[in-house]
Amino acid sequence: MREGDTVHRAAAAPDGDLACDFTIARDLAQSGFRERLAASIIGPVRQLEDGVEVTFAAEASGLVREYIDVESRCCPFLDLSARTDGGTVVLTVTGRAEAREFIRNIFATADADRGGQQ
Repeated sequence: MREGDTVHRAAAAPDGDLACDFTIARDLAQSGFRERLAASIIGPVRQLEDGVEVTFAAEASGLVREYIDVESRCCPFLDLSARTDGGTVVLTVTGRAEAREFIRNIFATADADRGGQQ
């Protein structure tokens, strides 16, 4: 992603079941994708009223795009977007009220492993 680029995937099933199709993400999990993505996080995960905002190093833009692609198919009740901002990539994951705890837990482990900060 270049400075000023934006990617957005609206929830395909915003009112759908809060169930994920984990078979979609299985290959990525086995390849260490989540670990590489988590290692690229800069700063704490920011809690939003309807989700989270996560800032990544600019070099992670391909990983963030791939995450949006996979997560939008795996969990169609989520809204996912990313934008470049000052040499970083900012990912926003949001959803309806019933999905908020699920959303907050997506990056909770990575944030806790880093002590909530870089």
